[in-house]
Amino acid sequence: MIGRIATVARREFASYFDQATAYILLVIFLGINFYFYFQEAYLLREASLRPMLSLLPWLLLFFIPAVCMRTLAEERNAGTLELVLSQPIAVVEFLLGKFLGVLLFLLVAMAGTFGIPLGLTFGADLQWGVVFSQYLGSVFLIAALISVGLWSSAMTRNQVTAFIIGVTISFGLYLIGLPTVTLSIPAPVATMAARLGILGHFSSVARGVIDLRDVLYFAALTTAFLSLTYFSIMSERLSRERPAYGRLRLGALGLVGIAIFTALAGAQLRGRLDLTPGKVYTLSRPTADLLRGLDDLVTLKLFRSTDLPPELTPVSRDVDDLLADLDATGGANVNLIRVDPDDDPDAEQEAGLLGVNPVRYRILDDDAVSVQERYFGLAVQYAGESEIIPIIRGTTDLEYRLASMIRSLTTPERPNVAILTGHGELGLRSGLQFANGRLSLEYDVSEFSIDSATTAVPDSLDVLVIAGGRMPLEPAEGEILSRFVDGGGSLFLLKSGVMADMQSRFAGPMFDPVLDSLLQVRGLGIVPSMAYDWRLNEQVQVPSNLGMAMIMPYPFWTLAQPASGHVIVDGVANVPIRYGSPLQIEVEDSTRVTPLLVTSDFGGRLGTPLSIDPNQDWEMLISPEEMTVETLAVAYTQPEGGRLVIASSPSLIEDATLRGSTGGLAGMVFFQNSIDWLAQDEALISIRSKDRAPPQLLFPSEWLRDLTRYGNLAGVPLLFVLIGGLRLARRRGLQHRSFPEGGALT
Repeated sequence: MIGRIATVARREFASYFDQATAYILLVIFLGINFYFYFQEAYLLREASLRPMLSLLPWLLLFFIPAVCMRTLAEERNAGTLELVLSQPIAVVEFLLGKFLGVLLFLLVAMAGTFGIPLGLTFGADLQWGVVFSQYLGSVFLIAALISVGLWSSAMTRNQVTAFIIGVTISFGLYLIGLPTVTLSIPAPVATMAARLGILGHFSSVARGVIDLRDVLYFAALTTAFLSLTYFSIMSERLSRERPAYGRLRLGALGLVGIAIFTALAGAQLRGRLDLTPGKVYTLSRPTADLLRGLDDLVTLKLFRSTDLPPELTPVSRDVDDLLADLDATGGANVNLIRVDPDDDPDAEQEAGLLGVNPVRYRILDDDAVSVQERYFGLAVQYAGESEIIPIIRGTTDLEYRLASMIRSLTTPERPNVAILTGHGELGLRSGLQFANGRLSLEYDVSEFSIDSATTAVPDSLDVLVIAGGRMPLEPAEGEILSRFVDGGGSLFLLKSGVMADMQSRFAGPMFDPVLDSLLQVRGLGIVPSMAYDWRLNEQVQVPSNLGMAMIMPYPFWTLAQPASGHVIVDGVANVPIRYGSPLQIEVEDSTRVTPLLVTSDFGGRLGTPLSIDPNQDWEMLISPEEMTVETLAVAYTQPEGGRLVIASSPSLIEDATLRGSTGGLAGMVFFQNSIDWLAQDEALISIRSKDRAPPQLLFPSEWLRDLTRYGNLAGVPLLFVLIGGLRLARRRGLQHRSFPEGGALT
């Protein structure tokens, strides 16, 4: 059986490469893929296949029906289908051979795209586990669409008709899971549609997690359409009046029904392989240790309406996975309860008392769109106290938030963190509102000012944060801070050596002799110049002469990258530091200080005053010969004293940066990790540092960047053209050679 399937598969696979049409399809597929991928990837500067994967399903929507339309329609139209099936080969063997032959051809097409991740290795440390999962998800999607294409080809003798049917059915599978459809149908039906939609399952695998439910879905979908294809072929060989035809139809419909049931019921199964770096979708060890060390019962109560809006279906599934992991790991010390306040008045009352309020969503009910309230919140309860998440909107940091709540409830004493005020620094209500909210999950946060009556920093204070400041410290204040660090206190200094004025678009040096002295005796310093990064930076919008906004890189808004394996930056993505300054390190004992954040090799410093206008000629201002790696953040441990973390700008935790920067969350993670390290409370750092963002794409030279782009965009399609030309020329030569008596070529 396997031999006959392999024979058909080889015949089908080889037939594609015997025609110019296959090479044309491959070149078009690869050309479109490469063009749009590099347009977006180089703009985002991310070493990720996401731009390709967002386009791939829509490209395959037309490509696979075009490949499959001839497989059975041509055989039927030419009259060779019955001839082949009259041979000692079963219809199932013939069909599986056709399926594998088409699959092999499409795998060749996907193999042509492998130049993208290979090229990206020149500019980033690629996440190969995620890449493997993404290609595996693409294979699942291709297999499912091939089965649709085979059924379409089996239903008609006309290839064009088969193509139209294949595109229509595939588009329907895409459509039923999209919000545009699920929002327009009743909620119970919408939930089923969201589970049957193909794009949601493809996205789940493409994120780097091979989930058993997604594997079962694609296997069920492929089986269903192959069963329909088998029925379509066999129905022409049997009389409709014979009992065998009825059994055939019943068996095919039964297999389709089983496949649909498997796709729906499989949503209740659990089992996944997490291939992401740091296993960001798997419960962290510190979380597991926290749960196993509980001395009393912690209750996790999920308030969730049954008919949630379809757009929350993927989120709901991830929430169920995480809560199930917490429940299984905590054992008898964790009690997981799920309630529906819509159906339980007592649960509704309890939700209201806890502060879990319903959120309004657009719901279609009885062919009318209405705004209805639905619950999707969570409460963590311990010893009569509660912490709540009123509405769950995503799972990016849900594990960290839950672990923080559990530890906050089960740990009676929390470290104290204070923000220094009185010198124009950022405050809890003036620029640090978001940071205050995040810190308050784990610490008691307050503001602290030094006046004439202050002689020392209170012993109860564990970490003191100085976030900027426009006025220098007084000598007496410097002495108080120095004694605080010498006595074992921890200081987090976020301060730049320049002051940028956005109205005049100029920056000048900013000095604080007291702070400079405090750092100098420890071998550290803040250089009063502007740090830049020519390659790794944020982009800004600036008006053009035509009155339209232009997006352009801004070297003074650097994206600092981790410089070491220090616990503070382990797993942290690039941190946005705006108008930062280089740090000076002259510590005799190198074990005391660890660089945390640095620029890329294309970094450097510029003396002040200088223009910070985004429209200026950067090539005239920045000299390639002066580019070097600049340190922008360090961690320092004082012998028999406290700890210091210095970051060269307070912007990384400022509300404006967190709201306006795509990488702002990385700055907040860095800030919280630093506070944990300073407070010597590092249990949750690895949980918070789970980073789902792809690495930044930074090529060491322009020619490598262009080689990656044009080597794929032009080189790979030309390679297929060359192979196709040689193969077709060889076949044409064989066709013109004569066969003498006996059948041997001359």
